[in-house]
Amino acid sequence: MLPALPQDRVFDASARCVPATEFRNALSRLATAVSVVTTDGPAGTAGVTCSAVCALSDEPAMVLVCVHGKSATNTAIKSNRNLCVNCLQSGQSDLSQAFAGVGGMPMPQRFALSTWDSLVTGAPRCREALIALDCEVAEVRDVGTHSIFVAKVLATAETSTGEPLLYQRRAYVTTCAL
Repeated sequence: MLPALPQDRVFDASARCVPATEFRNALSRLATAVSVVTTDGPAGTAGVTCSAVCALSDEPAMVLVCVHGKSATNTAIKSNRNLCVNCLQSGQSDLSQAFAGVGGMPMPQRFALSTWDSLVTGAPRCREALIALDCEVAEVRDVGTHSIFVAKVLATAETSTGEPLLYQRRAYVTTCAL
Protein backbone atom coordinates (compact mmCIF):
# COMPACT_ATOMS: atom_id res chain seq x y z
CA MET A 1 0.00 0.00 0.00
CA LEU A 2 1.30 3.44 -0.93
CA PRO A 3 1.61 6.03 1.82
CA ALA A 4 -0.86 8.92 1.72
CA LEU A 5 0.44 12.23 0.39
CA PRO A 6 0.55 15.13 2.82
CA GLN A 7 -2.44 17.49 2.51
CA ASP A 8 -0.16 20.47 1.96
CA ARG A 9 1.80 18.99 -0.93
CA VAL A 10 2.05 21.53 -3.73
CA PHE A 11 2.09 20.68 -7.44
CA ASP A 12 5.66 20.83 -8.72
CA ALA A 13 5.45 22.61 -12.08
CA SER A 14 9.18 22.04 -12.69
CA ALA A 15 8.82 18.23 -12.72
CA ARG A 16 9.44 16.78 -16.19
CA CYS A 17 6.25 15.91 -18.07
CA VAL A 18 5.47 15.15 -21.70
CA PRO A 19 4.76 18.24 -23.82
CA ALA A 20 1.18 19.54 -23.66
CA THR A 21 0.53 18.77 -27.34
CA GLU A 22 1.64 15.16 -26.95
CA PHE A 23 -0.50 14.81 -23.83
CA ARG A 24 -3.62 16.28 -25.51
CA ASN A 25 -3.12 14.11 -28.60
CA ALA A 26 -2.89 10.95 -26.49
CA LEU A 27 -5.96 11.78 -24.42
CA SER A 28 -7.98 12.71 -27.52
CA ARG A 29 -8.19 9.00 -28.31
CA LEU A 30 -10.29 8.38 -25.20
CA ALA A 31 -14.04 8.96 -25.32
CA THR A 32 -15.26 11.29 -22.59
CA ALA A 33 -18.75 12.36 -21.61
CA VAL A 34 -19.60 15.96 -22.49
CA SER A 35 -21.18 18.03 -19.74
CA VAL A 36 -22.19 21.62 -19.23
CA VAL A 37 -21.21 22.60 -15.69
CA THR A 38 -23.30 25.47 -14.35
CA THR A 39 -23.46 27.63 -11.23
CA ASP A 40 -25.63 30.39 -9.81
CA GLY A 41 -25.38 32.61 -6.77
CA PRO A 42 -23.86 35.94 -5.66
CA ALA A 43 -21.23 35.75 -8.43
CA GLY A 44 -23.92 35.30 -11.08
CA THR A 45 -25.12 32.58 -13.42
CA ALA A 46 -22.44 30.91 -15.52
CA GLY A 47 -21.68 27.69 -17.35
CA VAL A 48 -18.93 25.97 -19.29
CA THR A 49 -18.55 22.84 -21.40
CA CYS A 50 -16.49 20.28 -19.54
CA SER A 51 -15.23 16.77 -20.27
CA ALA A 52 -13.17 16.40 -17.09
CA VAL A 53 -15.80 15.04 -14.69
CA CYS A 54 -15.64 11.77 -12.80
CA ALA A 55 -17.15 9.96 -9.82
CA LEU A 56 -15.05 10.23 -6.68
CA SER A 57 -17.09 8.38 -4.06
CA ASP A 58 -20.51 6.80 -3.77
CA GLU A 59 -20.68 7.08 0.03
CA PRO A 60 -20.84 9.98 0.38
CA ALA A 61 -21.80 10.71 -3.23
CA MET A 62 -19.06 12.97 -4.61
CA VAL A 63 -17.63 13.97 -7.98
CA LEU A 64 -14.47 15.65 -9.28
CA VAL A 65 -14.94 18.47 -11.77
CA CYS A 66 -11.93 20.11 -13.43
CA VAL A 67 -12.40 23.61 -14.89
CA HIS A 68 -9.75 25.74 -16.61
CA GLY A 69 -8.42 28.45 -14.32
CA LYS A 70 -8.96 31.21 -16.88
CA SER A 71 -12.67 30.39 -17.26
CA ALA A 72 -15.10 32.96 -15.87
CA THR A 73 -17.20 29.99 -14.74
CA ASN A 74 -14.28 28.81 -12.58
CA THR A 75 -14.35 32.09 -10.67
CA ALA A 76 -18.14 31.96 -10.33
CA ILE A 77 -18.11 28.36 -8.99
CA LYS A 78 -15.47 29.30 -6.42
CA SER A 79 -17.62 32.17 -5.19
CA ASN A 80 -21.06 30.51 -5.46
CA ARG A 81 -19.86 27.22 -3.91
CA ASN A 82 -22.31 25.20 -6.03
CA LEU A 83 -22.37 23.53 -9.42
CA CYS A 84 -24.58 21.30 -11.52
CA VAL A 85 -23.04 18.75 -13.88
CA ASN A 86 -25.41 18.45 -16.86
CA CYS A 87 -24.34 15.39 -18.88
CA LEU A 88 -25.58 16.06 -22.39
CA GLN A 89 -27.49 13.82 -24.78
CA SER A 90 -26.26 12.97 -28.26
CA GLY A 91 -28.47 15.66 -29.87
CA GLN A 92 -27.06 18.50 -27.76
CA SER A 93 -23.76 19.24 -29.51
CA ASP A 94 -24.94 22.81 -30.32
CA LEU A 95 -25.40 23.46 -26.58
CA SER A 96 -21.94 22.05 -25.93
CA GLN A 97 -20.42 24.31 -28.59
CA ALA A 98 -22.16 27.39 -27.19
CA PHE A 99 -20.96 26.77 -23.63
CA ALA A 100 -17.47 26.04 -24.98
CA GLY A 101 -17.46 29.65 -26.19
CA VAL A 102 -17.62 28.87 -29.91
CA GLY A 103 -19.08 31.93 -31.62
CA GLY A 104 -18.55 34.18 -28.60
CA MET A 105 -22.21 34.05 -27.57
CA PRO A 106 -22.97 35.98 -24.33
CA MET A 107 -23.86 33.82 -21.33
CA PRO A 108 -27.60 34.71 -21.25
CA GLN A 109 -27.96 33.65 -24.91
CA ARG A 110 -26.25 30.33 -24.15
CA PHE A 111 -28.82 29.58 -21.48
CA ALA A 112 -31.62 30.60 -23.87
CA LEU A 113 -30.71 27.61 -26.10
CA SER A 114 -32.34 25.11 -23.71
CA THR A 115 -34.85 24.77 -20.88
CA TRP A 116 -33.45 25.17 -17.36
CA ASP A 117 -34.65 24.85 -13.79
CA SER A 118 -32.87 24.01 -10.54
CA LEU A 119 -32.89 21.17 -8.05
CA VAL A 120 -31.46 21.98 -4.59
CA THR A 121 -28.48 24.34 -4.80
CA GLY A 122 -29.89 26.84 -7.29
CA ALA A 123 -27.33 25.94 -9.98
CA PRO A 124 -29.07 25.65 -13.39
CA ARG A 125 -30.17 22.16 -14.42
CA CYS A 126 -30.71 21.48 -18.12
CA ARG A 127 -34.08 19.70 -18.34
CA GLU A 128 -33.03 17.90 -21.56
CA ALA A 129 -29.70 16.62 -20.20
CA LEU A 130 -29.25 12.86 -19.91
CA ILE A 131 -28.45 13.26 -16.22
CA ALA A 132 -27.85 16.17 -13.86
CA LEU A 133 -25.82 16.10 -10.65
CA ASP A 134 -26.61 19.06 -8.40
CA CYS A 135 -23.67 19.67 -6.08
CA GLU A 136 -22.26 21.70 -3.24
CA VAL A 137 -18.55 22.44 -3.56
CA ALA A 138 -16.67 20.80 -0.68
CA GLU A 139 -13.08 21.55 -1.68
CA VAL A 140 -11.12 23.36 -4.39
CA ARG A 141 -7.53 22.77 -5.37
CA ASP A 142 -5.68 24.67 -8.11
CA VAL A 143 -3.33 22.37 -10.03
CA GLY A 144 -1.53 23.37 -13.21
CA THR A 145 -3.92 25.07 -15.62
CA HIS A 146 -7.11 23.89 -13.87
CA SER A 147 -9.04 23.95 -10.62
CA ILE A 148 -10.21 20.63 -9.21
CA PHE A 149 -13.62 20.95 -7.57
CA VAL A 150 -14.54 18.19 -5.14
CA ALA A 151 -18.31 18.36 -4.92
CA LYS A 152 -20.97 16.63 -2.83
CA VAL A 153 -23.94 15.44 -4.90
CA LEU A 154 -27.10 16.67 -3.18
CA ALA A 155 -29.63 15.76 -5.90
CA THR A 156 -29.83 13.98 -9.24
CA ALA A 157 -32.19 14.04 -12.20
CA GLU A 158 -32.30 11.96 -15.36
CA THR A 159 -34.24 11.66 -18.58
CA SER A 160 -36.00 8.40 -19.36
CA THR A 161 -34.33 7.91 -22.76
CA GLY A 162 -31.35 9.09 -24.75
CA GLU A 163 -27.74 8.36 -25.55
CA PRO A 164 -24.78 10.26 -24.11
CA LEU A 165 -22.90 12.92 -26.02
CA LEU A 166 -19.22 11.92 -26.06
CA TYR A 167 -16.08 13.57 -27.39
CA GLN A 168 -13.35 11.47 -29.01
CA ARG A 169 -10.60 12.28 -31.52
CA ARG A 170 -11.73 15.92 -31.46
CA ALA A 171 -15.25 15.09 -32.65
CA TYR A 172 -18.64 14.43 -31.09
CA VAL A 173 -19.65 10.77 -31.00
CA THR A 174 -22.12 8.61 -29.10
CA THR A 175 -22.39 5.02 -27.96
CA CYS A 176 -23.64 1.96 -29.82
CA ALA A 177 -24.23 -1.58 -28.61
CA LEU A 178 -21.51 -4.12 -29.45
